[in-house]
Amino acid sequence: MPNIEIVLCDSLPPKDELNSVLTQYYDLAVKRMRDMGFDIDLAAPESALAEFWANADNYLPPNGCLVVARNDAGQIVGCGMMKRLDPDTGELKRDFVTEPVRGTGLGRGILQARVDTARKMGLKRLVADTLTPNVEMRSLYPKLGFVEVDGPIETSTYIDQPMLRPYLHYYTMDIG
Repeated sequence: MPNIEIVLCDSLPPKDELNSVLTQYYDLAVKRMRDMGFDIDLAAPESALAEFWANADNYLPPNGCLVVARNDAGQIVGCGMMKRLDPDTGELKRDFVTEPVRGTGLGRGILQARVDTARKMGLKRLVADTLTPNVEMRSLYPKLGFVEVDGPIETSTYIDQPMLRPYLHYYTMDIG
């Protein structure tokens, strides 16, 4: 892996820095949904960013975690989040690494940092979902011990985006 530092955040990074990577994440998600035939509003990435920032505190201690990866220049080149769904369960969200660092093991490191944090928080189980075309996460989750289940699991995406339900893959990991 290149010289990249994975950081567990106690507070939110500067908005413009985190938006630089989240915009790429949402743009890719929208592209994949459009490729699947969904008519996604062109303003969807901006709406998703606004929704994230309105609820960003859910991804900070004590009820969640936000992990960022920074390169030598200090730029955020990856991120991952987790929020508590109930006293025993955390949900993984927004797993992403930028194009230049894909294939380096960074995604695995970001995912493992959140699993470790969830254990320290006393959570017993992690859940995640991803869309069919997200082959990267569908490959990574099982490598780290997640099990794909038939579902559904009432994740944020399941609740907020019912039109995506037929295309969601659900993963769980017992950690407690």
